[in-house]
Amino acid sequence: MDLEEIIRHDPRIATIKEKPYASIFILVASAVCAHLSTTIPQNENLGFSMMLFSTAIAIWGLKGIIWPRKHFILKETGEQVIRKEFFFDYANVEQVKKCLNVQHPLSCLERLHAMPQTGALTLRVIIYTTHSGSYMQHQIQRYIPYEYVPL
Repeated sequence: MDLEEIIRHDPRIATIKEKPYASIFILVASAVCAHLSTTIPQNENLGFSMMLFSTAIAIWGLKGIIWPRKHFILKETGEQVIRKEFFFDYANVEQVKKCLNVQHPLSCLERLHAMPQTGALTLRVIIYTTHSGSYMQHQIQRYIPYEYVPL
């Protein structure tokens, strides 16, 4: 099972959608830019460029309104649960497992940052944790051609 699915079904975690204020602002800015491209006297190339730019940022704004980003929140503390990914050579799998078995998540993250990320990078470690370290879930995955599978 995917780690994100495990997090979604954890009763201590709430999923919150981001408010679309920034996306609405981007959409309004694209409308203003489109209007300016038709009213300001200019050459055809500049008008076309402004219209193309306004269309691109309108699509970006609509994407944010239709599919807002989701955040995981720890219900007990209200802290945001953040995702971190690390890649290592498979030869370091025992060292990574030892590091993940420590009691405090923040010291685990410091150790993972200090480990060398060289070689074939066929080992992926996904960690969901809070800034204070009050919550942590992790999964180690190995790269088998064309996909990462949990160990």
